[in-house]
Amino acid sequence: MKKVFLLFLLLATLAFAQNAPMDLTVDQAIKLALANNTAYQVSQQEVRQYRYRLMQNFGFLPDVTLQGSKILDEKLMTIEIPAFYPGAEPTRATLRFQKTYAFSIQVVQPVFTGGKIFFNYKNAELDLRLAKEKEKNSQADTILNARKMFYNIQILQELLKAHQEAFYLAESNYNNVKKSFDLGMVSKYDLLRSELAFSAIRPDVLRVENLLETSFLGLKLMIGLPASREVRLQGELGYQPVQLELVKLLQSSLKNRSELLQLQMQKQKIDNLLKMAWAQYIPNFSLVASYSYQSDLLKFNKSNWDDYFNVSMGVSFPIFTGLKRSAQIGEMRVLQKIMDLNVKQLNDANQLEIESKYRSINQEYENIQLGEKNMESAKEGVRIAELNYREGMITILELNSSYNELTRAKVNYLQALYNYNIAIAELEKLTGVDINGGAE
Repeated sequence: MKKVFLLFLLLATLAFAQNAPMDLTVDQAIKLALANNTAYQVSQQEVRQYRYRLMQNFGFLPDVTLQGSKILDEKLMTIEIPAFYPGAEPTRATLRFQKTYAFSIQVVQPVFTGGKIFFNYKNAELDLRLAKEKEKNSQADTILNARKMFYNIQILQELLKAHQEAFYLAESNYNNVKKSFDLGMVSKYDLLRSELAFSAIRPDVLRVENLLETSFLGLKLMIGLPASREVRLQGELGYQPVQLELVKLLQSSLKNRSELLQLQMQKQKIDNLLKMAWAQYIPNFSLVASYSYQSDLLKFNKSNWDDYFNVSMGVSFPIFTGLKRSAQIGEMRVLQKIMDLNVKQLNDANQLEIESKYRSINQEYENIQLGEKNMESAKEGVRIAELNYREGMITILELNSSYNELTRAKVNYLQALYNYNIAIAELEKLTGVDINGGAE
């Protein structure tokens, strides 16, 4: 009975642990996203794939082949031997050139191929480096997306608080106006306007609640949590002033941006393919060595087997390939021009993107400073408007306008805060530099 109780207690504890709310920081979200992101896992497997492919291109190593055969049936060559004296019949004899059992080992060692094996191996190395760079880029994308999702939820939570505060203010104002209307102190128009302002805020609260619920679901799917698991985000989305130098950011992006590095590797591959195409005009030389044993009886004693060997130098040189070689060279030259244009286009786009993020960070920082001041001013404006309305110095429209101004100031501040942090995260991905710390 005691064991059953302990087992029940253990299961209950596990069930509670699985359903208990999970406190999640942005670093934990990134770690879970990297562990559960399918695209990142695929890029990791591709690195393994190209490691094996590199091993397949060790063409400079010799090929060693062991062969064995047994003749099951054969037709022997027959020759006719003329008679030794006139009038006699010629003699027929059969010749046998091969014994029943044969075992051989052959070694083929490429000696000179004009660089075809070497450049093929270099391209396999570039494929592996490309796969590693794609893995690194996939990791950076996953980190960026996890940050965006996390920051978006934090902003939506603050935005929900702002709309709820506006809703409570409008509700309180409506109740006060209704009491004053019942006492005959305000007009019915004021009552209707306060009720309309109170009702108009409710859809905004519901809209943000729906967005928040959807964002939480997206975050859970990204980090591999069940949809029913409750998640509580830890930490607040703040901001730190940063000192940025545009020239250094551009230099870092040219050095570290994954897309540029991948294009440069692809350009090297095309250069190697062009050299391989030119190498088709050069003959191939190979050293071939063969050693064999033959016997009529499958008995493993030394006197029963005859051994043979030969060593030769092979030469292969295609004289005419139907214009294939010249067409390959022409294609590689066109691909070189296309790749040069792609690199130039990406360099131009990269410069524009870096400058855009750089200016966005500076602009959003100013917007944050302005937003903080606007919120303080709007809060004071609401306080003064409520006092003036009670004294009959302003209309209900002006009071509602002060409420709307406060909500608008909070929304603008939160939007600037989100844009600032996202611009920094995107700039870090483009440049490979930790903006708040230093080089990664």
